[in-house]
Amino acid sequence: MSSRLSAQARDRLATLHIEQAGLRALNEMVRTLDPGLKLSRWALAGRVAAHIDRFEATAWPRISRGAREPRGPAEAAMCAMLRAGLPRSQKRICDLIA
Repeated sequence: MSSRLSAQARDRLATLHIEQAGLRALNEMVRTLDPGLKLSRWALAGRVAAHIDRFEATAWPRISRGAREPRGPAEAAMCAMLRAGLPRSQKRICDLIA
């Protein structure tokens, strides 16, 4: 029984690490898109959502299949966000960057 719990704990810990990596990546993307922090949260969330939409439709399919590596920090950040299952809508992203 304890080995089963330990496996569950390891799985949950791995999931938490992936989620944290996604949130760190979102934070990096926010700082990259608005280094002076002049945009409203809503406008910034809209920019993040638009970048993710374009990335998900173009580069992500190839990267997720292993056909190519992320090109640069922005693509690496979006990969981490998608792997973590972070929301893609402007409203939900806005909630996360509060």
